[in-house]
Amino acid sequence: MFPLQISSLEGLLTFRVLVACILGLLIGLERKGGPSGAGMRTFSLISMGSAMFTVLSVWGFGPDTDPSRLAAQIVTGMGFIGAGVIWRQREEAVHGITTAAAIWVSAAVGIGVALGYYLMSLLISLMTMFILSRGHPIKGASENIKTELRH
Repeated sequence: MFPLQISSLEGLLTFRVLVACILGLLIGLERKGGPSGAGMRTFSLISMGSAMFTVLSVWGFGPDTDPSRLAAQIVTGMGFIGAGVIWRQREEAVHGITTAAAIWVSAAVGIGVALGYYLMSLLISLMTMFILSRGHPIKGASENIKTELRH
């Protein structure tokens, strides 16, 4: 058996990934989600995954690597996910652009938390909630929590 030893660095990085997950979840509260839409789960997974990729890139591969390359790939990958959100609409009008942008911001929040920028990531999350709710983040979030809990 392998002894389980968690270094203080691993504890800190795990904490950062968990904070990113929570902030992504907060952003996702403002999206309805449901069976086919992007909601709390999607946003928390995107933010958490972005944070995990970032901490692995910065601290997992050694000093001879360029950690910014992975962050750039996260940004590109979120573009593909966002395009999928937009294209999934079958109406003549374009829908989903705001959700796609929120997915992109959620990934940025994950990267920011992973790099230790807690205050900026929190403020961006709150600003995103405000923008998505059209000025009523608490009301919109509480209504969406009720909807998510029913699913």
